[in-house]
Amino acid sequence: MNLKKLLKYLLIFTIFSYIFITHLPIVIKAKTSSEWYDSGEFRETTYYRTHMRWKDTYQVISNVNISVSMDEAILYNPTIERIDGAYSPSMEESVIYHINIPQEGLYYLLLEYIYNCDYTSSPTIDLLINGESQYNEMENLSLDVTWDAIPRTGEDLYNRYGDELLPYSKPSEKMYCSYLSDTFNDSTIPYLVLLKKGDNEIKIKSHQDNLLLYTLIVKGKEELKSYEEYLKEFNDNKPSTHIQIEAEKFSTKNDIEIKSSYYKSYKMSPSAYKTKVLNMLDGGSTSRSGALVTYKFNIEEEGLYNLAFKYKQNTLNGLAVGRTIYIDGKVPFKEMEDYLFPSNKKWSNYILNDGKNNYYFYLSKGEHTLSLESTANHIIDDLDKLYQVMDSVNSIGITINTITGSSSNTQISWKITNYLPNISEDLIANAEILEEVYSHVNDLDKKSREASEVSTLKIAARQLRRLAKSPNKIQNRLAELSEGSGSCYQLVGSAIGYLINQSMDIDYMIFENNYKLPSANGNIFGRFWFGLKSFFYSFFDERYNIKLSGDDTIDVYIASSNLYTNIVQELIDDNFTKETGIKVKLNILSNNQAIILNNATNTNPDLVLEIDSWLPYTYALRGMLEDLKGYEGFDEIAKTMYSANYTPLIFEEGVYGIPETQGMNLLFYRKDILSSLDLTVPDTWDDVLKMLPTLQSYQMNFYHSLGYNSAYKGFGLTSPIFYMYNAEMYNYNGFTSSLDTENAVDAIKFMTDLFNVYNLPQQVSSFFESFRSGTLPIGIGGIDLYLQLKYACPELSGQWGVVPIPGVKNEETGKVERWTTTYGKCSIIFKSSTKKDKAWKFLRWWHSTDTITTYIETIKSNLGEKYLIVPANIYALNNSPWDLEIKEQVILASPWSRIPAITPGSYIVEREISNIWNSVVINKDPVRVAINQAIPKINRELQRKLEEFGYIQNGVVKKEYTIPTNSNISHWVKGYEFYE
Repeated sequence: MNLKKLLKYLLIFTIFSYIFITHLPIVIKAKTSSEWYDSGEFRETTYYRTHMRWKDTYQVISNVNISVSMDEAILYNPTIERIDGAYSPSMEESVIYHINIPQEGLYYLLLEYIYNCDYTSSPTIDLLINGESQYNEMENLSLDVTWDAIPRTGEDLYNRYGDELLPYSKPSEKMYCSYLSDTFNDSTIPYLVLLKKGDNEIKIKSHQDNLLLYTLIVKGKEELKSYEEYLKEFNDNKPSTHIQIEAEKFSTKNDIEIKSSYYKSYKMSPSAYKTKVLNMLDGGSTSRSGALVTYKFNIEEEGLYNLAFKYKQNTLNGLAVGRTIYIDGKVPFKEMEDYLFPSNKKWSNYILNDGKNNYYFYLSKGEHTLSLESTANHIIDDLDKLYQVMDSVNSIGITINTITGSSSNTQISWKITNYLPNISEDLIANAEILEEVYSHVNDLDKKSREASEVSTLKIAARQLRRLAKSPNKIQNRLAELSEGSGSCYQLVGSAIGYLINQSMDIDYMIFENNYKLPSANGNIFGRFWFGLKSFFYSFFDERYNIKLSGDDTIDVYIASSNLYTNIVQELIDDNFTKETGIKVKLNILSNNQAIILNNATNTNPDLVLEIDSWLPYTYALRGMLEDLKGYEGFDEIAKTMYSANYTPLIFEEGVYGIPETQGMNLLFYRKDILSSLDLTVPDTWDDVLKMLPTLQSYQMNFYHSLGYNSAYKGFGLTSPIFYMYNAEMYNYNGFTSSLDTENAVDAIKFMTDLFNVYNLPQQVSSFFESFRSGTLPIGIGGIDLYLQLKYACPELSGQWGVVPIPGVKNEETGKVERWTTTYGKCSIIFKSSTKKDKAWKFLRWWHSTDTITTYIETIKSNLGEKYLIVPANIYALNNSPWDLEIKEQVILASPWSRIPAITPGSYIVEREISNIWNSVVINKDPVRVAINQAIPKINRELQRKLEEFGYIQNGVVKKEYTIPTNSNISHWVKGYEFYE
């Protein structure tokens, strides 16, 4: 056989061998389901699942009322401070109660307490029963608190345009006696606890220092009367009178975010075409389960009354929403415990009924209260089934990734059924659950044909059935199952978000008998005339006719949306103008380019608020801004912030802006996944590298924001690693690059090794989705991610945490340095302003701790937590209404927040560092080679820009330029860290 034939046969053999091997099903011994990763393990210890298990074993005890007073508890709490007979534990102390129980079983707990502070959120506690936490929710129980709505009067009632302002909210000063429950959980039913016969120890630890604890009460179950039983207690007197209760005029609320709102229609009560008047209860602000509002009203004639609502629920098409109705603080009969309102596309009158007859409520003569509580009790079982499906498909996806490793070869035939023999049956079972839940939810709204808002459940079910037909190909179709947008996992999660939304706008409620309810929408002629009047008035509306201000008015631009602008204007009118007599005309800066154009025509305003912190340097470099460092009171403002916030606002010897907000990165982690893998939250980057092998063995990973799906890696992503290695991007005067210094090279090597050596993901389109599904159970994200997880991931409630990012330990100081970026917003004054003194007086007021604190509190009460900002003012941050868990971590991270200095050519340094990363990580170039290629480009552009602005002439330094860094920032600003 000649060589040519030999090679021919060898080639044929090789081809057939490849085909055989790559198409050979890979078979390994099957494992039972318990041996694979279970992403829903944590849910077995939630209250719902625990309660379901308890029901089979223990009895809910009735007719019991046992209390333990402070005097009885003193033996077990000898060292805890007492104030007016109440215990006032610090956050490190626990108050212990001992209660003797005659019969083992399930009981409710009530607690008497006073929350002594000007609070903007509910206090929280940890609860231990006989030394153990019986379910997850015991670790962070919210206690019920209320706010009184204080009506405005006189000139405070309207803003400068005649729009009615929201009433003030003041914490209710009273003793609370409330059932222990999670105020804003899916269910509004109080929690049960398991108590043994005999002595039981109950330990309460407060998360706040100003919570006063009084009597603890153990109570048995009280059965509500049925409507039939309730009606038998009263005579058949049905007065012909009626009483209308305006929904916007509530007296108390249990969530600072609950608010009244305005709807423009001539049939609203009240109605206005010129200005905005408060005329409805805002449904979005009461959408969370547990949101409760209370109204006071007076009855002239006792008797039985129907209760009618004028409401609109078109946010959730085809979904009924739940409300629990209270009269004088109690549910009158069982049918009012979770009453369902059908969806409607427009305003409708609706009388509470049982499907055939209207319900009657007995009201005695005199004052009463009506309370409405949002509730999702009607779907609590459905929600748990959906969580089961999400956990199941996620576990299957993670298991398949564990089996197949990082292989993306679609030619390999994996015998998945040998690992998961029941996978097809499991997928079909999950599809059946989704179809069952959809059918039940759809049936809840009798007037709707289809619950279109959660039709994603049907889509997800079809996907699961499709996948079940080819189980051995699922590894190539994980995008349909559990990974990313459009997956079954994501579709079910979206449906849960819709289901727990119990939004319902209300115009008014009427207690009546045979009263002809007014038309909810009116006729076409009335609507036409109302719209015509409104249209013509808009030509004369002051808010749409911007006038030049006079000598007593300063012009202010604000680079923010109309939502924030209205709040700022109200604060100015209510406080600054009244105190100083200086009027302020506030306009929205829609485009930063307008500043350059206005400067050319000398029409810039006096100052700008909330402009991005990297922009003022460009204006200062061109002589457009006022140096604020020399103004009286500047040092006092500077002391309220960390100096590093000022770095991008410094030019030569001047400081050309004042920081307003800060933004930073934090470390987010899945408690359930790290616990199941026996991993701890990393403190340093060394800890991160040590946990990677375990994560990656389960096809999970750590997310670094450098791996975001964008080729450009700006200073916000790269500079923290430079600072952790004590490196700078350019030398002290900014004339040349310092990327070739040893520390800078080490920093660049580390930020590229993370991806080349340690295999962090290079292109992540959505860390949120990957975190949610568990493929990236730990990683770095911003403040927005906290809000996204809190509101868009109800299924992960209590199973994720947030801490400052990992750092590098400084061997000299022993501290772990956790540098992160703090780009935010700032305020500036223009040099062209003729009212600089007035403008500065305004800035001193605006940046005071009291003003910033009030601003943030107003944002939360008017817009909600989702719109909150993180102030640069550390004292205002401490006072802010952020949740304690995130606020504590932001406060810890703030000292390590730093922004790179800006120079005339800093953009080239930022761009070339990004290019270096891409060269090393994507193109696999050596680090030194990439750096050496970038340095000449950087130095050439730096010197060109410095020559353009007169610092260098013909290669000779004509004027020194000093770069602000942490080591010399005190030359310009003496901030918070120098005084604390």
